Amino acid sequence: MASGTSFFNRALCRKTLARFWPLWTLWGILWMLLIPFHQLSRYFDWTSRGEPSADSLVQSFANIPGLLDFGVWAAALMGVLAAMAVFSYLYSSRSACMMHALPLRREGLFFTQYLAGLSMMILPLVVVALAGLAVGLTVVPPLRWGQALPALGVWLACMSGVSLFFFSFACFCAMFTGHLLALPVFYAILNWLAMVISFLVTALMEQFFYGYGANNVPAWVEFLTPLSLLTQACSWDIRNVYADGEMVWGLAAPQFVALYAGIGVVFALLAVWVYKGRHVESAGDVVSVPLMRPVFKYGVALCAGLCLGVVTTTILSGNSEDATGILVTSVLLWTAAGYFAAEMLLKKSFRVWKAWKGCAASAAVMAFLCAVCVFDLFGVETRVPDPDRVISMEADAGMGYPGDSGRLTLTTSDRGIIEQVTALHQAMVNERERVGTEAGDDYISLRVTYRLENGSTLSRQYYSVPVFRDEIDREGTLTWQADQILQDRTLAEQLYGFDGYEGWRLTEVDLCDVYQVREGFWDSIYLEQSTADLLQLWEAVRQDFREGTLGNHSLFPPEDGESTADLWPSLQFYWEKPMEREDYQGLTTAASQERETVSIALNPQAEHTMAWLEANGLPGSEYQLFWDGTAE
Repeated sequence: MASGTSFFNRALCRKTLARFWPLWTLWGILWMLLIPFHQLSRYFDWTSRGEPSADSLVQSFANIPGLLDFGVWAAALMGVLAAMAVFSYLYSSRSACMMHALPLRREGLFFTQYLAGLSMMILPLVVVALAGLAVGLTVVPPLRWGQALPALGVWLACMSGVSLFFFSFACFCAMFTGHLLALPVFYAILNWLAMVISFLVTALMEQFFYGYGANNVPAWVEFLTPLSLLTQACSWDIRNVYADGEMVWGLAAPQFVALYAGIGVVFALLAVWVYKGRHVESAGDVVSVPLMRPVFKYGVALCAGLCLGVVTTTILSGNSEDATGILVTSVLLWTAAGYFAAEMLLKKSFRVWKAWKGCAASAAVMAFLCAVCVFDLFGVETRVPDPDRVISMEADAGMGYPGDSGRLTLTTSDRGIIEQVTALHQAMVNERERVGTEAGDDYISLRVTYRLENGSTLSRQYYSVPVFRDEIDREGTLTWQADQILQDRTLAEQLYGFDGYEGWRLTEVDLCDVYQVREGFWDSIYLEQSTADLLQLWEAVRQDFREGTLGNHSLFPPEDGESTADLWPSLQFYWEKPMEREDYQGLTTAASQERETVSIALNPQAEHTMAWLEANGLPGSEYQLFWDGTAE
């Protein structure tokens, strides 16, 4: 019998909504409690205490979009529950045959159920927004409606867009399985698949490649992880603060909400396309689309090999420096196990050993990938960028004594510094075979991220790299290169930033790591001198630095006192600068302060600094400034 309705059947839609009324009712009650009832509760609470004011009421309503952080996760859960409800007939042979025997085209049946499920999510939100509007019109002064009530529209628009995406994505996942419990599993996996695979690949490469590290999640990985990106996009915070104190609130990235809503429409169209070719007999199958079964098998094998292989290696290797053998073995074994597990799910049987050829193919592919990593065929481990192609660099090097603000920790585009750090990086790569095999006289570390002219980034992390005293004058060695950086006085000037505090206010100075003779511990002394006197101390420090008696660093601690090598006393200068205007993620304020701390290690040769301390009676008779290890 021909269908009188092409794409929608009202009777079936009403029946679906009536059947699953507890689901959408609870969804609506949740948001009723969070918005209109909560606002009423706050209003009556303030009224009972005689505290309500127009400003507090406006602020309370204006912060309603702050619930979007929770709303994104709630919509993700509600989306899959709604999809499981409206398409539950696909997962039982009897109900599937019954529903497809109705005089409805596949498109009509799909869109009827799809719109019913979408209504379960969005219509309760509309009712909640109207109820919130009614409360707002009642309790907020009419002259302040324009400040308070638009926030309800922001919340409704974002929640509708987020709900459209997650429900459509869940419907798309529902078309590929014939098992009800498989739907939420596929849905959760696909929501986080890109992030998890990125993490696992990074963890695997860190095992294979010396120094490999990825500090930032690639933009495409974030985009393919909708829960994470939408949570960030829906962050509700202050976006503008004017000098008179007026605050403007806004979303972090509303364009992403609109983009994902559009992608949700695409997922709905793809879902109906898959639905048209779906076999009714696939009810009960884990994967209902024959074309996707090989993808499922090999995908499970790959993910099992990566995930469980890395976990197993972490457990078994302990503190082993070289766990390559354990890693390769674990990855291959778990790849095989994952393949056979997927085959069992597809065939609903434990008799899957005849599929050994596919298992062998999966293991061969994984073995090839491991071989590529073991032999570093693409030069990942030895890659050091050309300094001329580096736009900027973030570096943090743990080396040198004493440890103060002269430590190599900076973000720079200075060509000279970039050349020095890339030379240090190259020396570490050249001497990588010595790590873990030779005991050094000391150890250094380096974390560096390069931003290259092609828009990409390169990050490397090296820890516990040995350096040797007898190589400090041997040009080309890592020890020599590290010492060259430490002896560069121009670089030291930049690291301490002496010239960067003009116009700043000195708020505090502490004398740190001085030995308390009576109690036998190291203490800090707060300098109570006037600001003018403290500025004289600053000038004394600068004079000593210019004369070369302060700011000197050595790659190795003193040979006659290595046990106390980290206990140099230091001066901590605290600076503060009122900022007339600051832009940070769209935030503009005239009230914020910028603060910096400069730590400068002392030594007896710093004539001007020592003279100032002596003139001011510091550190005092109870303290010993330079501990020689003999005080009791």
